[in-house]
Amino acid sequence: MKLALAQIHARLGDLDGICARVEQQLAIAHEAGADLLCLPSPLFCGVTPGTLVESADFEHDLLCVLQRLARVADDLGMACLAPAVLALESGQLFEIFMLRKGRVVPLRLTMVRHQEILPVSPWSPPIFEVAGTRIAATFDAARDLDSIPNGCDMVIFFPVNGFDMTDPSTTAVASVSQGGFRSEVERAGVWFACMEPLGGYDDAVYTGGSFVMDDGGRVVAQAPCFEEALLVQEVRRGVMVDAVALHDLPMYRREIWLWEALRLHVRDAVAAHGFGRVIVPLTGDLPSSLLAVLAVDALGPRNVLGLLVGHEDALTSTQEVAEAERSALAREVATGLHMRLLERTAPSATLLVDRDVPAPDDSGMRRGIDALLLADTARELSALVLAPFTKTDYALRANTLATLQPCCLAPFGDVYLSALEWVAKFHARVSSALPNRLMGSEAVSHVQATIVRDAIGQLNIDEALDQRARHLLESIDSAQIDATLEAHVDRNAAIDALPLSTISPEASALLLMLVRHNESGRRMLPPAPIVSARGFTERLWPVQLAWSDMGTRGEERLRASDLAEAEYRRMERKGSERSEQARGEIFGMLGEMLGLTPEQQAELMSEESQERMREELREMEGNLRELFRRMAESGEGSEGPGASPTSGFSFFSLN
Repeated sequence: MKLALAQIHARLGDLDGICARVEQQLAIAHEAGADLLCLPSPLFCGVTPGTLVESADFEHDLLCVLQRLARVADDLGMACLAPAVLALESGQLFEIFMLRKGRVVPLRLTMVRHQEILPVSPWSPPIFEVAGTRIAATFDAARDLDSIPNGCDMVIFFPVNGFDMTDPSTTAVASVSQGGFRSEVERAGVWFACMEPLGGYDDAVYTGGSFVMDDGGRVVAQAPCFEEALLVQEVRRGVMVDAVALHDLPMYRREIWLWEALRLHVRDAVAAHGFGRVIVPLTGDLPSSLLAVLAVDALGPRNVLGLLVGHEDALTSTQEVAEAERSALAREVATGLHMRLLERTAPSATLLVDRDVPAPDDSGMRRGIDALLLADTARELSALVLAPFTKTDYALRANTLATLQPCCLAPFGDVYLSALEWVAKFHARVSSALPNRLMGSEAVSHVQATIVRDAIGQLNIDEALDQRARHLLESIDSAQIDATLEAHVDRNAAIDALPLSTISPEASALLLMLVRHNESGRRMLPPAPIVSARGFTERLWPVQLAWSDMGTRGEERLRASDLAEAEYRRMERKGSERSEQARGEIFGMLGEMLGLTPEQQAELMSEESQERMREELREMEGNLRELFRRMAESGEGSEGPGASPTSGFSFFSLN
């Protein structure tokens, strides 16, 4: 049996376009002699389609396209596996459609409909046969590989989870050199294929790298990472085939995969929004400059515009120098990337806003004016706005940013600020577009100070508390702040387990309060690709929440499971006491019938008496066994040759 894996990408919901792409893949796979073509799991409707799959018309159109593909596959003498999400009464089901002989068969839904007849779970991998090879299909290889029934020759894995830079297993073939999948496949003793998707699908992004392993856990075929491909491999159970050496497999490197994942997402998201170019606000700092590099890498310099907004209301010589340096850095970045730079001059924020009392800090108004100019320029040039927001921004100052930026996409929205430093240093090895002064810790600290100022300013507290809170966070390294946010947001760690809690518990509590305070603002910020263990779109807390994590304050941690266990033990003890009470009442009745004194009854109920009676019963049982043995040897009580030694005693059972 020859297997083909179509590592392709298409826009969500473009059913006609997807159908045309799949028809091409079927034709190419047929020329290569393939019997079965597999499609990526998010191709038709993504992996988190929400209520889209509850639309009866969408389901109808999807099935019409699958029927068309089934006829094409039948004409070529092939079968095709097409994953999709279906709506059930109790939720949603990750389904695998088998397209064969002109029919469309939902494999898992068929199992659900017959679950009263078939003794299998509806979540078990469906098993089918293609060209004499028995195949199991799964969406969860870690769970199902150890429970594949005997007789299966191959397992096809359709990954659902997108790229997570903290989890190498989400990089498909790049994880194999570090031990991924090898031991599990070897232990299962079956061939294994990983149909890894490629590209951006809403907030998920996939990096490709599909592969096929033999039953010894060796990679025998691999598709390239970060690009489309059709992988064809013959599956021959029990036959040794040439394998790819481990040193020839791609090795996962966090900075490479993160950059390429973001590049793929920008490319696909811009196309999905219907734009041909983007505009990036260049502010002379690391996030905006690195975002311009990413946009040029994804779309090319001709499709990326930069906007520099100048300010002529500097009041001091220090402000004039800072403004000149900021503008020079933005121009240097644009020149190095060969992109078009648009320059606009903003009116004075103080003169524009008619206030009875001058604002003590007009930075917020300046950013608002910049946002208006950015939105106007984007509309004029029909460009999609990219925002240089990081996950640190989303965590600490979302309320401030939500009312300012007319953004549609924030590629760094799931990457912490301190991580941009090592991403920039890595990219500097292959490109010199970023000035060196934008890639050091000083550049990160400068942006971090702005974030802290805006975050504390949202709280509307008196000046003394404002200065104290700002000084508290400004004294902490940006890497420590991001590590604390990562533990709290991505891993749901309690405040006592945060890295910063051992250094400054007060700072940890303040950071967690700021994260809670910005919940409503985050819901108004532009979407960002999820490239971590948990993005903010997956971590939704109540907007009106007043509780903030302050730790256990030295008390023993309470858990509902512990309370349930304690209640179970209490009921168990109470039941034992009731049993003891019932036994005492029964012994009392027997004692009265037999004329036993209370002292004799108490002795009879004691543990020593109970043990003595059990010992006497065991001794009597031994004596009876010895009696039967002697009778068998002497022939007493037997009725003939071969009779049982207890055949003369009808009281005892032969069993």
